[in-house]
Amino acid sequence: MSGNMKQWAAYYASMGLAVFPIKPRGKQPLTEHGCKDASKVPEQIESWWTRWPSANIGIATGSASGGLVVIDLDVDKDKGIDGRETLREWETQHRALPGHTWLAITGRGGYHYFYRDMSVVKNRTGIYEGIDVRGEGGYIVAPPSIHPNGHAYEWEQAPDEYPLAEANATVFNFLAGSVPEKWERKPLELPEQIPAGQRTETMVKLVCSQQAKGLSDEAIRVAVRAENDAKCVPPLTDQELEREVFPVLKRYKKGTAPYAASYNHRTGSFQPAARKEPISLVSMDTVEEKEPEWLITDYMPKGQITVLAGDGGAGKTTIWCSIAAAVSSGSTCFLNSDNPFTRRHEPGTVIFFSSEDSAEYTLKGKLRRAGADLGRVLSLYLSDERFSEIKFNAPLLEELIREHRPALVVFDPLQSFIPPDIQMGQRNAMRDCLSALIGLGEKYGTTFLIIVHTNKQIGLWGRKRIADSADIWDIARSVLIAGEAEEGLRYISQEKSNYGPQAETVLFSLDSGKVEFKGYTDKKDRDYVLAAQASTHQTPARNDAKAFILDYLKDGERETADLDSMMKAQGISGRTLERAKAELKKDGKIMYKYREFGKEKKVYCKLSDPISC
Repeated sequence: MSGNMKQWAAYYASMGLAVFPIKPRGKQPLTEHGCKDASKVPEQIESWWTRWPSANIGIATGSASGGLVVIDLDVDKDKGIDGRETLREWETQHRALPGHTWLAITGRGGYHYFYRDMSVVKNRTGIYEGIDVRGEGGYIVAPPSIHPNGHAYEWEQAPDEYPLAEANATVFNFLAGSVPEKWERKPLELPEQIPAGQRTETMVKLVCSQQAKGLSDEAIRVAVRAENDAKCVPPLTDQELEREVFPVLKRYKKGTAPYAASYNHRTGSFQPAARKEPISLVSMDTVEEKEPEWLITDYMPKGQITVLAGDGGAGKTTIWCSIAAAVSSGSTCFLNSDNPFTRRHEPGTVIFFSSEDSAEYTLKGKLRRAGADLGRVLSLYLSDERFSEIKFNAPLLEELIREHRPALVVFDPLQSFIPPDIQMGQRNAMRDCLSALIGLGEKYGTTFLIIVHTNKQIGLWGRKRIADSADIWDIARSVLIAGEAEEGLRYISQEKSNYGPQAETVLFSLDSGKVEFKGYTDKKDRDYVLAAQASTHQTPARNDAKAFILDYLKDGERETADLDSMMKAQGISGRTLERAKAELKKDGKIMYKYREFGKEKKVYCKLSDPISC
């Protein structure tokens, strides 16, 4: 690619990299806060490079650019420093760093190796002689910037020719830096594969063994991530490591040996040594008791997963658009229309990913009619090539949540956001995939709403309606099921609630193209399913009865007693007969006349309009 500095800066921003201007032929930022001012916004970039057209280009590393990590190999001939040679020596003793990635030549002839790592990699200098790491809080000078010596930074492996490689176990080992001399260089005796069920325990013991050797927390984290990536099947997620493994670092002093790091090949597990320090159990009288927080009071717990399920045509899209509108505008959600205990919330950002409806043709209109603050509702076009990367456990999802801090994220429908290597029937794999959302909810306070299609089997309700994905029921803290109620009404029945009694079923209509609250009922999904099933079963017999009645009355009025006798002779039940007559009368097809004959009153039935019937 050719072009001026402004065009290059805009190009980098279009790839998701945050850029900022640097003094021409220098490395000092031109903005007040340096790399903290880095932006991906085209208007900001246009403004900066219009003001400073010859400014060099800085790229912020770390989370600002989606987990960008750069290994900086410096060359200083005057000081006899050559980071390239240092790297070659390291690679002869270990493994070569992944080379199929972005690679830039610096103004002094060194190299920048680019990788993506969604864990927090600190900005560090001098991890080896002539080698720095640019991570969280750092930045690099990018091509085609000009070095103070007059030489240009150049791409040897440019972004338009090579992918940005994910950091692997070799990169993690390299980032750990020089190993302390008191660490005996012997390989950790771990099994080649660590299956689910043993992963957490094994990684905890690995942390303890390295803690006993006095390694720094950062070195331990890198080593554990490397072993987890190489040997755990499947690897623990970053959230699982942070929640279940790395807290052990705070539990023991360095240089102690809470576990012996020896693997017993006979038993297939680590053998624990005697503990140097007692375990401190938590007394419940010291634990702070907390009430659950709600995004939508009683229906959607904050920071957790809620499922909205329903048949096609049940109005799921209109429902979630109404919920999103309430969150974005800070207004009361229709689910809480008559709830005096509803808490007022500040307007929040909403992100939605929908693979079934287009934003421009369908969803914007639904959101607008529902009263959404459209400026707070964000999405990704289906046509965007990165839409396919949005999965429940994808780094890109966390990148977007970290940047925008949404109060609510909507996925519609479930199937579109499951990684391709996972089947819905794979319970453990599905659970691991979905558990990533729990970690994101705890970390960023984001609530997740997942839209699910109910299965097509007849006579099922509640949990069995989404039996094809049992893990989603188990991992959700609230499950809502939408369906059709009687006389044109629809319902939302809460079928699961982990934080209190199940809330009342909400009745609503969609006659105006948006959700219109109609009231509450004690009926649940089961009641409506069974009623619909009974109605479906009885409809053919009732229609036959109605046809017989209309045909029987074509010759004139008949006493209802005679009509009833004829119907029973045809094998039509009394209940079906009464419902058939009631529906015909309601539709204006038949009418009744009463006549007095002495002490006996007789009832006759006739067609209301013989010609039309």
